[in-house]
Amino acid sequence: MKAFYLLVAVMASTLGALAQGQLGIKAGGSINTVRYRDADPNNASIGYYAGAYTLIRLTQSDLFLRPEIQYSLKGYRSPLTGANGQVTCRLNYITLPILLMAPVGDKIQTMAGFEFGYLMKAVEKYHNTKNDITSRFQHFDWGLNIGGAYLITPTLGVELHYNYGFRGLVKGITVDGNGNPTGTNRDGANRVVQIGLFYALSSPSSGAPGNPRF
Repeated sequence: MKAFYLLVAVMASTLGALAQGQLGIKAGGSINTVRYRDADPNNASIGYYAGAYTLIRLTQSDLFLRPEIQYSLKGYRSPLTGANGQVTCRLNYITLPILLMAPVGDKIQTMAGFEFGYLMKAVEKYHNTKNDITSRFQHFDWGLNIGGAYLITPTLGVELHYNYGFRGLVKGITVDGNGNPTGTNRDGANRVVQIGLFYALSSPSSGAPGNPRF
């Protein structure tokens, strides 16, 4: 956990050091599920995200680096075994998307890259009952992130992202015929669709990397 806090500190320092690039904030809602190999598909849950980003020109052509840091609420819903209703699992992450961005014309942006996450807390909820289930999950998560954006104004835009997490989310315990633990089996992968708004707080200073056609 200390290593991740160090990573967040480095990321925050990088955002500040790259202030000559464009800085902005972002927030929105998400549709989340977790996919397992053998279990039945679970139902989607609604979450949200909020964070900040910086946009830095990499070359003289229209290619930009967009590192981000955000809080992201993921999770899923599943039927309760032997009873009516559903259990909601809330997965609270700090995520670090590292994306390449290329504009298409004056209004559209395309993005792709990796997203790294650290699970802060996992909570299982049924009616008014809540249980901390953080120990069932791996703390670190990572996956692919692809998306696009449309500029409504020079500083305001709407974005759509899809995060395809790689397997290894859940720490499963394998047992023998007598029920004795024999090892661990990692399974499960986040699947997240995000839609929201982003807003540019600053523009590049003189001589610094420019905006993508802003």
